[in-house]
Amino acid sequence: MRRHDSWLRHRPSHQHQRWLYLSGALLLLSGAGWLLSHYGQRASGAFGDMPRPAEVWWLRLHGAAVIGFLLAFGALLTIHVPHNWRRNLHRPSGLFLVLCVGLLALSGYGLYYLVSDSGRAWISVLHWAVGLLAAAGLGVHIVLAKRREKARRTAS
Repeated sequence: MRRHDSWLRHRPSHQHQRWLYLSGALLLLSGAGWLLSHYGQRASGAFGDMPRPAEVWWLRLHGAAVIGFLLAFGALLTIHVPHNWRRNLHRPSGLFLVLCVGLLALSGYGLYYLVSDSGRAWISVLHWAVGLLAAAGLGVHIVLAKRREKARRTAS
C-alpha cells in the first residue's frame, strides 16, 4: 500500500465528516438557542424570573443532536485518533477536542442527572463555555488538516 493510500484510509469519509459537521452544527445552534432563551429572554412572573417555553425545546434538540454527534465522534476514536496520534499529526488540536468532548459529555450528564440546584449554574457556564471553545477548536483542527493536505499535494 502506498503511503498516500494509507493516509486516506485513516481519514474520516466525506459522509462521516458531513455527519460530524451536521450534528456538531446542530449542537452549536441548539446550545446558542438555549443561551439566548435562557439569558436573553427572561420574563418576570409572580414568583420571579420565568423560563421561556423555547428553552425546553432547545434542550430537547440539543439532547437529540448529541446522540448523533457522540456516535460519529466515537467512530473517530477507533481509527482516526489513534492513527494520527501515532504519526504525531495535529496532536495539540486533536487532544484539545477529545478532552473538550469528554468534558462536555460529563458536564452534560451532570447537568441532567447529578447536579443540585446550587451547582447547576456554574456547571452550566462551564458546559457552554467549553462547547464554544470546542467549536473554535474544531475550526482550528480542520484548518490545520487542510493546510497539511495542501502542502502534501504541492510537495508531490
